[in-house]
Amino acid sequence: MKRVSFLKCGRRRHVLGRGIGALVALIALSACTTVSADKEKDKSANAQTKLLSIAESIEAKGESATALALYERAAVNAPNDASMRVRLGNARLKAGDAEGAEEAFRAALAIDPKDPNALLGLGTAQLQKGEAEAAARSLAPAAEALNSVAAYNRLGTALVFSGNGGAAEGAFSKALSLQPANLDTTTNLALAEALSNNLSGAVTHMTGVVGSPLAERRHFVNYLIVLTMAGETEKARSVPVPDMSSKQKNQILAKAAKLRSIPDVARRAQQIGLLASSRDDGVT
Repeated sequence: MKRVSFLKCGRRRHVLGRGIGALVALIALSACTTVSADKEKDKSANAQTKLLSIAESIEAKGESATALALYERAAVNAPNDASMRVRLGNARLKAGDAEGAEEAFRAALAIDPKDPNALLGLGTAQLQKGEAEAAARSLAPAAEALNSVAAYNRLGTALVFSGNGGAAEGAFSKALSLQPANLDTTTNLALAEALSNNLSGAVTHMTGVVGSPLAERRHFVNYLIVLTMAGETEKARSVPVPDMSSKQKNQILAKAAKLRSIPDVARRAQQIGLLASSRDDGVT
């Protein structure tokens, strides 16, 4: 049998010990590097959170331009974050930059094609640009996923301006089912019904709206429009509208009477929107 030398074993142990020591040192170095990287990552995350908090605080004060600059910076810091692009898009919408907003929402969808908030934002931007049909395509899946009053109201608006009054009724009805006491949603539904020639339904809904103690002047204006479109002009004349003179009321009734002669539904919807929101010559 071959002898085993304790000296050789000792040398081997010495070499092995040095190898283990080197390995331990390498592991320790790796651990330090990992800890350092983690700390840097946490530092960046904390800085991003602080930046967003400042942006939200400034935005709440109405300083949209300053807030937008901060959101732009935050988006650069998180190039693969879809939600950050959605925030940026919403900030651009508030600043009146529909083109820029659309760009941001499309960037978010490139990261996550099914992001409902990005779809909602994209549809809103398209609606602001006057692209009603494109907006309806974007807003339909967003409304279904989010199931919110805002999403269904925007979808209904896009459908109205696309000339699809029947589908708009469906969207506004879903919005109303989520918040039955919402006067604006009820008004939207009534106007969609009027466009679809469901005039009795439109009058019924608007009668309920103006009967609420929360009804505002704009609700009464829409009531006058619906009554006139339904051919109930005398009833419209008898409706007392808060802070509105007889002259102003007659101007609205005269313009509303012309709406029935517009054959194109989309164009009629546009004219209703203009009349309902107009403040020219003190009409509304």
